Amino acid sequence: MKLYNNIQSRGMTVMLLVKELGIEDQIEEINVPYENMHQAEYLKINPMGKVPCLIDQGVMISEVAAIFTYLADKYSEKGLAPALDDPKRGAYLKWMFFAHGPLTEFMDLKGLNVPDEQIEQRKRSLTFGHEESVLAFLKKGMQEANPYLLGEKISAADLFLGYWVIFAIYLKILPYLDEFKPFIQLLAQRDSMKGVPWLQKIND
Repeated sequence: MKLYNNIQSRGMTVMLLVKELGIEDQIEEINVPYENMHQAEYLKINPMGKVPCLIDQGVMISEVAAIFTYLADKYSEKGLAPALDDPKRGAYLKWMFFAHGPLTEFMDLKGLNVPDEQIEQRKRSLTFGHEESVLAFLKKGMQEANPYLLGEKISAADLFLGYWVIFAIYLKILPYLDEFKPFIQLLAQRDSMKGVPWLQKIND
C-alpha cells in the first residue's frame, strides 16, 4: 500500500492507526509537499489535491475517516473495528463520522472566527447545530465510555475521535472539560499516541 501524506496534514492521524495496527512495514509513506498537491502529477492520483490518500491494489481511498474505516476492517484480526454483524458496529460508525463531519465542521468554522451569532442563525443547515450540542454529545459519549467508547476494548473510533478532541482542546476551540479527562488520559497511555504533540501540550 502507498500512503500519500504530509507530516503537517490530517494524515498524521492515519499514522496513529498504522502504529496501533502494527502495519508500518506494509505501507510505503510518500511525502507530498503542499506546493505539489495541486500539480498535475498528484491531481491524477487525487483530483481534490489533498492528503492523506491511500492506494491499495490500484484503488484510491481518500478522506481520513474512510482510510481509518478501511484499514481497521482490512486488518480486522487486530480487533480495532467491530464486525459487520456486531451490534456495536453502529456506535462505532457513529463516532467515526461524527468526528469526521460535525466535529471537524465545528472546528473549521471556529478556526475561521465565524461569529457565534452567525452560527446560531445558520444552525439548521450546519451538521453540528451549535456549540452546546457538540459539547453535550461529547460529554454524554465520554461519560458513558467504559472505559472506551464501545466498552472494554479500544477501537479505531477512540483513536480518531480522541485525536480531534485533543487537537480542538489544544487550539482552545473546545474546553478541557472534566468529562473528557479520563478518556484522554487513557488514550495518552497508548504507545501510538505518545508522539502526538497536542496531547503533550494540553497535559503540561
